[in-house]
Amino acid sequence: MVLCACFPAASSAGIPCTNATTPSCVSLVCSNGGVAAANAGQFTVDVRDCANRPYAGAVIVIDLGSTLDMHFCADQLDPGVTVDCAHQRARKVADANGSATFTLLGGSNGAGNASTLLGGGKIFSDGLLIGSPTVSAYDLDGSGGVGANDMSAWLGDFFTGQPYGRSDYDCSGYVGANDLSMWLGAFASGTMTTSCGASCP
Repeated sequence: MVLCACFPAASSAGIPCTNATTPSCVSLVCSNGGVAAANAGQFTVDVRDCANRPYAGAVIVIDLGSTLDMHFCADQLDPGVTVDCAHQRARKVADANGSATFTLLGGSNGAGNASTLLGGGKIFSDGLLIGSPTVSAYDLDGSGGVGANDMSAWLGDFFTGQPYGRSDYDCSGYVGANDLSMWLGAFASGTMTTSCGASCP
């Protein structure tokens, strides 16, 4: 998603405008052997200033404070990511190209507990809202990695007919067969055997 609109008074100071590229959807993943499942969850946020130059050093924050059925892992297995568990936020500083790449570890709260629909997450750059992605999680019960209980939780979400964000892996705006296919692919990959060692409350 690209948002374009600049603030007129700050064109030369490197202050970020809403000229950014953010994902429409974000997936929380698990890990295996201390390695996050990047193939299923990696995404990049790009931020530019009012003159459309890369905004190096921008603080990019992924905020799950409004997604009450989701949580981050306290340890993201990425030294560049700082987690604020109290506010359900993960942040990273943009590189020289104005980019910050994340693979976010986390999960959900089990069968029957879905509550967040589409667009529940928030992405900020230096405090400026630049995106509102749908947030999904492969580890739907928050324990034991990705396994049978997560499939049961996904099926429960599917049969409600509600567009619960946590089960919408393909970013289609509804929970359907392709999402199940993506979950099965994640399960079969063997890259998501481990849930959070400690979850943000």
